[in-house]
Formats: sequence, C-alpha cells, structure tokens
Amino acid sequence: MSVPNILVFAYACEPGKGSEPGAGWAISRVAARIGPTWVITRANNREAIEASIPAVPERDRLTFLYIDLPERLMRWKRGKRGIHLYYLLWQFAALRVARPLLRRQRFDFVWHVTLANIWLGSAAPLTKLPFVYGPVGGGVTTPWRLLPALGVAGAAFEVARTVVRAASRFLNPLCGLAMRRAALILVQNEETLQWIPASLRGKAVVAPNAIVDAHIPGRVNRSDRPPTALFAGQLLPLKGITLAIRAISRAPGWHLLICGEGNDEYRLRATSRRLGVEGRVRFLGKRPRNEVLRLMAEEADVLLFPSLHDEGFMVVAEALTVGLPVVCLDRGGPRGYGVGVRPGTVRATSRGLARAIMSAPRQEPSDRFSLDSATERFSALLRSHGLLETQPDHPADSP
Repeated sequence: MSVPNILVFAYACEPGKGSEPGAGWAISRVAARIGPTWVITRANNREAIEASIPAVPERDRLTFLYIDLPERLMRWKRGKRGIHLYYLLWQFAALRVARPLLRRQRFDFVWHVTLANIWLGSAAPLTKLPFVYGPVGGGVTTPWRLLPALGVAGAAFEVARTVVRAASRFLNPLCGLAMRRAALILVQNEETLQWIPASLRGKAVVAPNAIVDAHIPGRVNRSDRPPTALFAGQLLPLKGITLAIRAISRAPGWHLLICGEGNDEYRLRATSRRLGVEGRVRFLGKRPRNEVLRLMAEEADVLLFPSLHDEGFMVVAEALTVGLPVVCLDRGGPRGYGVGVRPGTVRATSRGLARAIMSAPRQEPSDRFSLDSATERFSALLRSHGLLETQPDHPADSP
C-alpha cells in the first residue's frame, strides 16, 4: 500500500505564531508526517517558513509553493479592510498554481486548512481530488445578553457579522461547494457542526485545529506576587476582555495581565479606570509567543479567556500544555477545555468568572495537543473516511 501524496491549501501558515497562522503551519507538519505534502500558501509567509523549515524533522516531506495577488490588491487589503474578498480571490490564484502541479504529480487528496472559516468556503474541491475541509469554524454566535459588554461599535459589528454569516450559507457558492464536495468536514466546535445543513452533517466531525509545537517551559509556583489572571489575544470587543476586567473588580486581591493589541484598548483602559482597578490591570502590549508561554509558566495562576465566540482555542491549548488552569465561557472552541462559565447578563457573567478564577482547580501539564497526538487523531479520521490506507510513519522520530 502506498504512502499518500497530499496537497494543502493554507492561506495562513507561519511558524512561531498562534491562531490561524500557527494552525496552518502545524497541520502542514501533521500532513507531512502522514505523507509527502505540497503546501500552497501566501508569499508573505515565505521568509518565516524558509527560516524554520531546516529545523523540522518533516522537512524532506514538505514542499511550499507561494502565491499572492498583485500589489495594488495587496495595498487595498491592508489591515482588515477587504481581507475576505482578497482571500476569496487568493483561492483562485492558489488553484491556478495547483493545476500544473496536478499534471506533474499524483495526489491522493487535497486538504483545505486555512482560513478556517466555514462560511467563506474553499476553491480546493475544484482540483477534482478527494477533499478534506477544515478544521473550520464560523458557527458560534454572540450571546445577545452580552452585547452591552461590546460597546456600540463592537455590538454593531457582531450584528453585521451574524447577518453575513447566515447569508453566506445560502449565497456564497464556494461555501456550498466545499460542504457538498468534501469527503470529510472537520469542524472546530459543536456550534459549527450544527450550522452545517442536516443533509451534510453526517460527514462532519468535531476536530479542533489547536496544536502546540512550541517549546513549553515548566510551571513555576511563586509566592512572591499576588494571585494573577492572564489574558492573551487581540484586544477586540468579541474577546470579552471587558468581562475579564469586570471579573477582576469582583475578585479581591487579584491582578490581570493583558497581552495583545487592538482597537478596543482605549475602551478597556477606560473600563478599568471606571471600575477602580487600573492598579490591578496591566496592559503589556503585543508579546512574542515564547514570552506569553513564559508568563503562563511563571507569572499567572489562571488563563482568563472569556471570548464571546472564539471558534478554536490555541491559547487555551497552550495554557493547558503548560499546566495553567483555564477559565472561559461555556461556548465555542474553548468549551469543555477549562472551567466554563455559562453566559448570562454582563453582571451575572462577570460574577461567575470571578468565582471561577478564585476557585480554579489545579491543572497538570497536558500533551493532548502535541504534534504526535494530532497526527494520531487526524490520521484516524482520514482513515475512517477512506482517505488513508495504511498507518502513517513518523519522520519526526528519525534524524
């Protein structure tokens, strides 16, 4: 029986990063452990990939192909403006790269990895290969009773997002194409599973894309600092950081470290001043991944991650790998991976978060999100859906 050749579409793919870039890189490595893998990704990922590839055990099984749209479209896309349309156009550019490759090389299946958004769809099934879609998210909604915590702009954005998400299920042809053509749909969470039309749900499986491939420092128990919660992520209304600050105001003696940057920082600072906790809330700015992991290991007693609709949970997986307890909302990707607080009103939710951080149980370091565990998990799913014939070998175990 032959080892499969795999073609991967990974718009976001960058070593050393969290969120989707980190997931794109990690799942590309997982695919290479299963069989020789060709990855089509953005050209702006080239420098980071080529600097990192010599050090990974799967390097001889990984081939990267880089493509971006013309510079005038790159300028138009800067920031968040136009990113979705740019991404949709990029997929057809990736398809143009794939077609001559398909004439030269036999592939067993194509795997769409990122962007991990189910309602944006994928052009990868147009390769006519057996198609794996995901892990994708996009089905988690915002609890309406928590809209006041988002501010006016944040609440307006969430309402617009909900309308677009619902419309895309019926109006985006790439979304319908991807779901219909997929031999296997991998979803990040239960809400996205339920978002898929019932007629297609039978080929969908919950399989998050959180894979931790970084060096993990050992936990250090320190008694020379106050009890401390840590938030790490973009400072956006949907991340629920207002709820975290409100929770700290209800947790006597607790401090909060906030790692990240974003357009909600001014409002968050104003909230901490209004609640009288500015002396217990520190904004650390954007920090590199290894520094966030160090903070988890040495400076925090709990990860406080009250995101309203995160689809995946990379930062949660990193905390659990370090051995840091997690407090989150009982929804989306993080559900079931920490102490989940059921969303209610803003007051009730922040009160529940405060109780949870003060009573969070001890967390032992976990290896459930390692590359080895992910390879076994995804291999089993591919095999159960007829996309793999043999047990994968593991080049990571060889020099």
